[in-house]
Amino acid sequence: MKLLLTVALLSVLALGGVMVFNTLQIPAPAPAAVAGAPVEVDAELAAKRLGEAVRFQTVSYASGAPIDTAAFRGFHDFLARSFPNAHAAMRREIVSELSLLYTWPGADTTLEPVVLMGHMDVVPVPPENRADWMHDPFSGDIADGYVWGRGTLDDKTTVLAILEAVEILVSKGVVPQRTVYLTFGHDEEVGGRYGARAMVDTLVARGVKPALVLDEGGVMSSGLLPGISGTAAVVGIAEKGYLSLRLKSKAEGGHSSMPPERTAVGALGRAIASLEENPFPTSLAGPPRQMFEAMAPYLPFGQRMVLANLWITAPIVEQMSLKTSSGAAMIRTTIAPTILSAGVKDNVLPPEAMAVVNFRILPGETQESVIARVREVIADTMISVEPTDSARTDPSPVSDTRSAAYQLIANTIRTLAPGEQIPVLPYLVLSLIHI
Repeated sequence: MKLLLTVALLSVLALGGVMVFNTLQIPAPAPAAVAGAPVEVDAELAAKRLGEAVRFQTVSYASGAPIDTAAFRGFHDFLARSFPNAHAAMRREIVSELSLLYTWPGADTTLEPVVLMGHMDVVPVPPENRADWMHDPFSGDIADGYVWGRGTLDDKTTVLAILEAVEILVSKGVVPQRTVYLTFGHDEEVGGRYGARAMVDTLVARGVKPALVLDEGGVMSSGLLPGISGTAAVVGIAEKGYLSLRLKSKAEGGHSSMPPERTAVGALGRAIASLEENPFPTSLAGPPRQMFEAMAPYLPFGQRMVLANLWITAPIVEQMSLKTSSGAAMIRTTIAPTILSAGVKDNVLPPEAMAVVNFRILPGETQESVIARVREVIADTMISVEPTDSARTDPSPVSDTRSAAYQLIANTIRTLAPGEQIPVLPYLVLSLIHI
């Protein structure tokens, strides 16, 4: 017994030593950023332009309702008026009727180009919620240090920021070393089937193979992540896949006074309950692990030790992540019932019941693997499982954080806060189609 206790104690000490050693191997935080060359921006004018951009009700409807094409064309004209230097230096094309593709020729056409992306459309505002807004969602009001309204974050701010930068650079006589493409879609909020897809097809047909593609992604903020008290930035290196499945049950209809043993509504309810009771497995592989490892240098020693030894602490980190909905979404494919439809009268048995369940797919899984698991979990011949007509996609490829493109983005972000050690962390973008 004494020998066993000695061996156990030595094993614990050895394990502790290995964990401490691994913790000490974590590199020091990135050095404090040095201020870049000052950029003269007329902040008041930029805010005014963003406010005016918000007033164009360039709304995309998931229901498929007609969009206000005049609003989009008005927005096109507004961009041309607001950024005359940029429009004089670039070639503008209208793709798929309402999307915009700009080409800013580079000095060296042998270099791989850069693609900067954004989108002009926004989601609708339910009439019943409009009164809840502090400022009307399409007012573009400037108040309390903010510009208010739809698109100020998602994503007219990106479109305007890119054009502000080009306008300033062109006015200073700058010609980019490599060609720059700007792609501004008109239907991103409903999947980008026509705008983004058409622009991608156009560039591919022209043989464009970019060195860098930069789309909307993360944020830079204080208190962003637990354990990091100061400002941090997250950069999306991959995006979860998107899939909506229609669950449909059929049963004998009739009067509610004589229900059959199994009803369509009951079968559908059990199917949804089964899915929620059997969530997808968790995994730290890929972007989640990269994010945790990138956080480690900026954390207190105890937390750093946990993240430095994921080979043994991964189950603990997974359990901690599951305590919040955002943390859980980072490490598993999520299940979200969103639509239910069945009967029309309280005393009539509906012969059919339908539900739509939305899945955000973790890298490493696919649409096919999700569908197979759903059918296996439900395991009910009364329930059919089929994809809906909405946009769907597998998870994106994962970008390499060691690449020159990622390092360029990270270093650029750090220069925004000179003198500070800004953690720039890779992360998994959870949302393909926004609400």
